[in-house]
Amino acid sequence: MQKLRSDVTVIGSGPAGSTVARIVGKSGFDVLLVEKDEYPGKTNVCAGGVPKSIIKDTGLSPDIIEKEITGEEHHFPWGCRSFDLDHVTVYRNTFDRFLAEKAVESGAKMLTGTQIKDVSVKNNGASAFYKDNSICSKLIVFADGPNTMAFRKFGIGFKLEPAKTIVSVACEVKWDSNPLDHYELYYGSEISSWGYGWIFPKSNTVNVGVVCLSNRVRSNMIDSLNYLLKKHPLTHGRLKDKEIIWQSSALIPVAPAKRIFGEGILVVGDAAGMVDPISGGGIASSIRGAELAGKVCVMALEEDKFTSVSLSRYQTLWKKSRVHSHIYGKYILTKIFQNFIEIDKNSYPKMAAFNSRMASFNNKIENIFWL
Repeated sequence: MQKLRSDVTVIGSGPAGSTVARIVGKSGFDVLLVEKDEYPGKTNVCAGGVPKSIIKDTGLSPDIIEKEITGEEHHFPWGCRSFDLDHVTVYRNTFDRFLAEKAVESGAKMLTGTQIKDVSVKNNGASAFYKDNSICSKLIVFADGPNTMAFRKFGIGFKLEPAKTIVSVACEVKWDSNPLDHYELYYGSEISSWGYGWIFPKSNTVNVGVVCLSNRVRSNMIDSLNYLLKKHPLTHGRLKDKEIIWQSSALIPVAPAKRIFGEGILVVGDAAGMVDPISGGGIASSIRGAELAGKVCVMALEEDKFTSVSLSRYQTLWKKSRVHSHIYGKYILTKIFQNFIEIDKNSYPKMAAFNSRMASFNNKIENIFWL
């Protein structure tokens, strides 16, 4: 068995994993960023909308921006409400790849096409196993998505269960030089009993998708997507004859994990439930959590302390952050409104309307996430 060595192994090269790797690498420690696909973002199913400030704050080139987004339209069963935004859209395979490249530029090493099969943690360090090889490290950071090995193996991180997970089905639709400069969100039981549909524009495509809480799915999600594409009175006229470039599905956590650290272990991003429980958006909040994880990794390496007690400061810092407060507050809001779903089919739209008013009150939506 071939053995690789690093101070930190990061499993998953999405925005969270790449952010941790960049911070650790920049501090002069050896960090290995491990990606199961051929390149970061290859299989990511995401609408691709982010606050514009992220592009600048992560040092990414403006060239990756597909479209400037100036607003958001919420189409409720009782009417439409609009909000101003300063967002952009990106293709996730481009966005994620550039973030990973930033990590490599900062000193991280990257291993692609590598599926971690098992992880063990002992007093002398942690080991990640793949094929007939292993990686020996002082710390392992799990950034491997909602079905994280951290929970399956150690009971740490997000627990994948129907009441806390939404199912998304999305497609990229060809629409050359489309005139849209805003997001469109659609609510109603004909789309989703606990969720919504969306249209996010890029330069020459639009991303169209639907989400529903897993334990509230009442019909085939593909049928819901096709309704938005071909039958919805406000969307079908623009979309029904357009070519679908790709279509896929994903699971998204909508509850913060109870614990995100352990002996020689940190968990970040979707694997830690760092996602808005109402919208399912998590790019900016995951990056914020990853910044904290990266700093704690550096402190642990400088102190040469990797015990659960030492690493617990990561969760302390996360829980003190405004981003966590925002996520947890929205999680509580979803629990409250779910109590009424059996007697009011518009429970989710009403919650979304309340949430959008709160977002408007707080000025810019991106300021809630990107601090």
